[in-house]
Amino acid sequence: MTAPRLSTAAKLTALSRCDVFARIPSDALGVLAEMMEAESLGAGDLLFERGEPSDAVFVVAAGTLAVHGADRAEPVRTLGPSELVGEYGMFAGQTRTATVTATDDSTVLSLDYERFRAFLHQFPQAMFELLATAVQRLVEAERG
Repeated sequence: MTAPRLSTAAKLTALSRCDVFARIPSDALGVLAEMMEAESLGAGDLLFERGEPSDAVFVVAAGTLAVHGADRAEPVRTLGPSELVGEYGMFAGQTRTATVTATDDSTVLSLDYERFRAFLHQFPQAMFELLATAVQRLVEAERG
């Protein structure tokens, strides 16, 4: 992965469109945008693999990512701009539960769990949105 130059304004746009962060005041979201690192992925590049240590959360800034569950050739979910991935490990303290690859040239914003937890403590509304997102994904997977 390479680190593209992505302005704070571009990061802020991606974050503000993400359900988890949509209700966060813009000044606080600006702080989060400055904390996040931009990373580029080419089509087919691996973001993370099932079983790897969980250490960061990601927001898709551009492109699409495919989420592959255990022993599945077809993606269980496709993520597009402003969608969040990688948050489960922060709560469960486990390794990655899925493999995520770029389906086309993509840019993701990343933030390590320690700094993300600090942000969530400061802005608990984001924690509730994050929890709602995680629960919705689990419900969809059970129906799946």
